[in-house]
Amino acid sequence: MTNRRSLIWLSILIWTFIGIQSSASQESKKAPFDPAKKYTAEQLQEDFTLLRTALEEAHAGLDFYTPKKEMDNLFDHLFAGLDHPMTELEYYGYLAPLIAEINDGHTGMMFSQDYNKYLQNQPILIPFKLLFIDGKSYLFRNYSEDEDLKLGGEVVSIDGHPMSEILEKMLAVQPSDGHNLTSKYRRLENTKTFGRQFTQHYGATTSFHIVYLSPTDGTKKEMQVKGLKQEDLMHIFSQRYPEVARDLPPIELEYREDVAILTIRTFSFGAYRTANINFPHFLKKTFRELSEKNIPYLIIDLRDNGGGEDLWGKLLFSYLMDKPYMYYNFLEVNRTTFSFLAHTDTQDIEKMLQKMTKKNDRGTYDILVHTNLGEQKPLKPTFLGKVYVLINGRSFSGSGETTSLMHYHKKAIFVGEECGAGYYGNTSGLMPTLTLPHTKLRVRIPMIRYHMAVSGYDHPDRGILPDYPFARTIQDHLNGKDTEMDFVLDLIEKQK
Repeated sequence: MTNRRSLIWLSILIWTFIGIQSSASQESKKAPFDPAKKYTAEQLQEDFTLLRTALEEAHAGLDFYTPKKEMDNLFDHLFAGLDHPMTELEYYGYLAPLIAEINDGHTGMMFSQDYNKYLQNQPILIPFKLLFIDGKSYLFRNYSEDEDLKLGGEVVSIDGHPMSEILEKMLAVQPSDGHNLTSKYRRLENTKTFGRQFTQHYGATTSFHIVYLSPTDGTKKEMQVKGLKQEDLMHIFSQRYPEVARDLPPIELEYREDVAILTIRTFSFGAYRTANINFPHFLKKTFRELSEKNIPYLIIDLRDNGGGEDLWGKLLFSYLMDKPYMYYNFLEVNRTTFSFLAHTDTQDIEKMLQKMTKKNDRGTYDILVHTNLGEQKPLKPTFLGKVYVLINGRSFSGSGETTSLMHYHKKAIFVGEECGAGYYGNTSGLMPTLTLPHTKLRVRIPMIRYHMAVSGYDHPDRGILPDYPFARTIQDHLNGKDTEMDFVLDLIEKQK
């Protein structure tokens, strides 16, 4: 019996080895990725038809900011223009205005996996991190060979293209909630995003001619710098800016005399698991401590908080309320059956939605199960002091939800720049990634529309406009000076 079992395992190992060798052989025979490959008009039309079908069936916020008639006209116009071959890069650029016109920050388009790998190994990234302040572009971090370059200069042009033209092109195709510019600018500050957008609009280049104004005397300077691969840029970043590259805790509490500062960098569960921090427990302990110390002022710093767990934003808000309230009015999806799921990374959405939804009189389906639905109870101890909230264009999704409630119930004073999240909610939750069959472009399609329990806002297509608009100068950033925080602390001192 033992010998027979050994023979069986030997046979399995042999056939497994043969299979591995066969797969490796097929992989080695696979043609290298060709970025110049053209797709026929018919292939592009088939991809477009599938994309339109998926968006119309599943995107619950497709016409939340852009009227359906306008979206239909754009769909029809773009389809009519698909009468000639295109490369993947050209097709990506052709579809980008469509994705942006949805005006939804959770909707995103990505290159195919093969093209993505190809781009990662191309030195197409500008060797600087740019900051955008009042519509101007500044050199902020330096990844170039000239380590002694003085930073802070305003960039005038790249490869002969004025920065005003570059930004106009990039902002037009950068998704955001509603007509929100701060979110678009903050996303473009990501060096990878900016580099790929530059490639999309102006073609791939491995070096850049940059004209900028000297931060010392304002004179015009020029430099030619080499582009970087993504891996090389990240290596230089970690070497030159170790303090910035290190992971900060997702949540922190500190005191400046009688002012408490609660910094919440994310609501993402993964970050708290990595840091071994229990968010609900940390929050409960914090507000007990504030009550015991009788703290009269609380600053909640939600800058750069891109969201995460829906529940955690509600928990934070619950400590500011002293009576029951509604957090979400309702959540809805367009339907519970879809024709495009075979082309996504998720196959079990239909069964799940059929169990947790009910047809409503608006022609859509209400989500019935969510901890933030229905009347919510405040959490004790309620913070009764003054609350100041710092927000910026990267305050998004879950952090946008909790700040909308704070604003609506007048529970906080807001400082910073326009919140990157739509005031009335967002489309997110279930977000399958659709892969177009020919070009293999990938599109993330959010399926659940979150309607916040707020009303009466004068800017329905914008985020929260701060009570005190405030932004750091480029020198503040370079000096590591948090002048927004200093402004709030000074404001509190004056109001005592």
